[in-house]
Amino acid sequence: MIVVLAGAVAAALVAFVGGLLLPADRRRGAALVIAFAVLISTTSGSAPDIVRHAAVAAVAGVSVAALVSPRSWSLGRPRATLATTAFFAFSIVCVLALAPSTIVLMAELAAIGVAVSWLVSTSSPRDLRVFVRGLVVLGLAQVVVGVVELTVTHRPIPFGYKVLATGRSFVSDNKILPGGLVRVEGTLGHPIPYAVFLAVCLVLVLVARRAFPVWFPPFAVLVLSAGILLSGSRSVVAAVLLAVTYVLMTSEARSRAAKIVLTVLAALAGAAALASEIVEAVGTLVASGSYENRMGAVRSVPGLLARPALEALAGSGFGSEAELYARGLLPQEGFTVVDNQLVTTLATFGIAGIVSLVAALVVGFVHASRAGRAVLVVMIVTLFSFDYFVWFSTSAMLWAFCALQDRPGDDRAALDPAGADPSGSHRGRDDRSRDDRVLGDASDRPGLVVGTLTAAR
Repeated sequence: MIVVLAGAVAAALVAFVGGLLLPADRRRGAALVIAFAVLISTTSGSAPDIVRHAAVAAVAGVSVAALVSPRSWSLGRPRATLATTAFFAFSIVCVLALAPSTIVLMAELAAIGVAVSWLVSTSSPRDLRVFVRGLVVLGLAQVVVGVVELTVTHRPIPFGYKVLATGRSFVSDNKILPGGLVRVEGTLGHPIPYAVFLAVCLVLVLVARRAFPVWFPPFAVLVLSAGILLSGSRSVVAAVLLAVTYVLMTSEARSRAAKIVLTVLAALAGAAALASEIVEAVGTLVASGSYENRMGAVRSVPGLLARPALEALAGSGFGSEAELYARGLLPQEGFTVVDNQLVTTLATFGIAGIVSLVAALVVGFVHASRAGRAVLVVMIVTLFSFDYFVWFSTSAMLWAFCALQDRPGDDRAALDPAGADPSGSHRGRDDRSRDDRVLGDASDRPGLVVGTLTAAR
């Protein structure tokens, strides 16, 4: 533990000194990129415990160093960050009362979640552009790692497959692509967190396309889509489709109808051409054990609500899933993973916990920018198919993009000179959030064009 704390202090000092070399309005963005680079590469379930502890300590140190950096820009009220902090405060109180043996893990999850949330909510527009660009680059690097895993090493880099106490690992066949391929997971330790990370990057490319060179979004969308398919995660594919639908429905008013019509026609043509394959895929999904397990999680809700009053209210304790399986309160289909974060929260933190979580998500979604909401569509849909709160990288993405708020005080003309109305009026600018323009500051890249989303599709 002393070594871990020393590492955190060292990371904070290095980040503080290194941050002095960057402009103040880019330090938080750089810290976020470093934080996620560390989280996605060293905190998977297959990583040694000491590596995970050191990584969390390093991320905390870098975050603190960035947060104490002075800033000159104004901020709105960090509603989502306050809601996130309240959720973790409640969680820690419950852990101390009901499952004190798990306090280290909960404290680490809370430290990471609160740190990235505060970093995002106090970031400047330039910080956010650094963050988005850096995150997408990390996503493309993960696709390369996944291809190397599939074709060269035949095992995840760098720690291999996670082997559970039962002897089972996460190795499974890819049910999306033909050829009997194995699902890839990059450095994230499981195919679903891997796919979720790539999905977040893909959605960011579509929403914040003006943050990149004109040629980049089509290229990135193709590469990231390939990575998601290599993961074999059908639930993440569905989440991406819903997020893309949200992006289309909130795109520029003057081109929205044409984009929707073209997308619907393309979807109908694809469905007609692949009708037999789609029917077969749906049949395979319904017959799969994962589908039955997730439906079983939903069916377990009445039993969880019928527990003794105190347990129903506050749960049975963080990490108590094994006890609940033994009591028959969680699905009995043979799996020992709930695969539904909402049901898991209800089981371990009770009604109070699920209310606290939903409240934090609602506050985040309501006040989020367009980019934040598009990412949250992916993250919220995934809540119904995976228990990702104990995965540092995935849960950190949820809390980071909950904090990506729309900022009424931003000067649109300063952030997007090419798009500003010379009369000072913003009528007809449709319902795109200001963050869409913040992330695509035309003053940084005057050669960008607006039609990349159509090209990317």
